[in-house]
Amino acid sequence: MARVFPVSVKACLVQSFRTVGAAIALLLALAPPAAWGQRIQFPSPVGTSGATTTAAAPSTAVSPPASIYPTPATSVAPPATATAPTVIAPTTPSTVNPATPWHPPATAPSVTVPPAATAPSSAAPAVPSYPPAAAPTYGPGISPGPTASFQGAIQPPPSTWDPYATPGAQSPALFPQDPFFPPAPGTSTAAGGGVASVTKFFQEFHVTNTWIPGSAANELGLTDSEIAGTFAFPFLYNEQTPLLVTPGFGYQAWNGPKASEADMPPGTFDAYLELGWNPQPTPWLGGELAFRTGVYSDFSRVNIDSIRYMGRGLIVLTFSPTIQLQGGIVYLDRVRIKLLPAGGVVWTPNADIKFAILFPYPKLAWRFTTVGNTDWWLYGRGEYGGGSWTVHRAPPIDNFEQVDYNDIRVAVGLDWMALRGWGGFFEVGVSFSRELVYKNLDPPTFKPDPMVFLGTGVTF
Repeated sequence: MARVFPVSVKACLVQSFRTVGAAIALLLALAPPAAWGQRIQFPSPVGTSGATTTAAAPSTAVSPPASIYPTPATSVAPPATATAPTVIAPTTPSTVNPATPWHPPATAPSVTVPPAATAPSSAAPAVPSYPPAAAPTYGPGISPGPTASFQGAIQPPPSTWDPYATPGAQSPALFPQDPFFPPAPGTSTAAGGGVASVTKFFQEFHVTNTWIPGSAANELGLTDSEIAGTFAFPFLYNEQTPLLVTPGFGYQAWNGPKASEADMPPGTFDAYLELGWNPQPTPWLGGELAFRTGVYSDFSRVNIDSIRYMGRGLIVLTFSPTIQLQGGIVYLDRVRIKLLPAGGVVWTPNADIKFAILFPYPKLAWRFTTVGNTDWWLYGRGEYGGGSWTVHRAPPIDNFEQVDYNDIRVAVGLDWMALRGWGGFFEVGVSFSRELVYKNLDPPTFKPDPMVFLGTGVTF
């Protein structure tokens, strides 16, 4: 006996089948045609580098990409050996009918297919050769380059203009041209010879020695040696006038005297520090200032007289490019002489001659030759020499007192100076007006005989 479903369940199943069938029919009706799924290939650039195949004569037409739809007979296919880009004629989207398959136009667009590249050659590329008229013609000895046109008062600077010179440089002297002694031809009239100097920290180091023989009863032998170095420190924000610091040490070996009223120890010493400054407030007005203090003794004892203070102060007036005037004082702090006037004239008629007619240390120099980078000078000079020390007197005097050694020296010598600052000198001279002056001796003075002396030194 057949089983009967309730009416309500059967009606529901029938309605469900109808709904599904309607949905399938609707989907089939709305499905897009096959033409809408066609692939379209876009053109891409054609590369020629590295191609090794030689192409046949390029064709003026190309075929569209392969498609499931047939191609009209009017299209022309390119030769099989040609390598050409694929070009698709652009079509405006609004003119395409989705229901109609796409076909290329009857006449394909004209394109130019570049010939296939040949294999690269191993030979170096040839350098292009320009005709003479096409090559640049600028440079020394050739025609000048393009020129600029100036307007009004704007003009190019003169050939002697120095773009690195100090702006507004003043005249280096009261009179730019010497009214009395014109400079020799070829010499510079600028201060310092027209060459900008560079301030060095290490200025100078020197070792000197002076030998005055003597061993008889009325003679006094002396060997005076000194070593010193000068260093420059910036001072008052002007590196052209630095503070010069000079520490030094000296030793004097004495031979005699053998007189009963006078005696000297075997040796005396100097240990000092000097500060120097050469201010230059204007190009024509300057100065020389120095202060020295130290201990001068035989070091058997040291008292207040062993510490000496010395110095000098000079005003320097650059009257002209070849003439300077100097004037001032020199403080010696000795037993007999405490203070001396100082000054005179410095005349430099040319670069090879210099006359420093100054008291108490005049010097006349002449550069007679230059060998390589070394200048050789002959000179004559004078000096008020000597010094002062505290010494222990031998018995029966047996006391500690200050004593001066004073003399006047005149010498001639040979001086040389290399480009890098190495130099030296050798001289021979005469020491006269010699005396030993004791602070507490009565009579206080002993006068040794005059004597020839030798001097030498090196500087760097």
